Amino acid sequence: MSAEDVWGDIRTLVFDHADPHRAVVAATGESFYRCKVLRRLVAGPLSAGALADRLNTDPPYLSVTLKELESRGYVIRTEDPADRRRRVVDLTPAGREVADRANAALNAPPAGFANLSSDELGQLGTLMGRLLRS
Repeated sequence: MSAEDVWGDIRTLVFDHADPHRAVVAATGESFYRCKVLRRLVAGPLSAGALADRLNTDPPYLSVTLKELESRGYVIRTEDPADRRRRVVDLTPAGREVADRANAALNAPPAGFANLSSDELGQLGTLMGRLLRS
């Protein structure tokens, strides 16, 4: 089996069987992108510019999304005390709850993982660790 074959199987497992986008939308009722924004704020507030950088997204598009999230009560935007021209974005309790549900959906393994023994899961974990470090 080639590296391309294995990679194809991994992609199929993740995108077709697990379908993280669909799982997040089903768990939250929000788009995957909105949840991605909320998940980036779990670690703490960020300026809108820093958030755009972390998301590798276009600032005007993020601004529209932040307005939507603010109208839903998921984020608050306040003036940065160090630079009044800059806005700081933070989660509300409701936004944190949606981010937590999105993370739970993303962390749920596909059903097939239940068919693996502890040893097989350990082997898979070891191999994935090696791949992630390379």
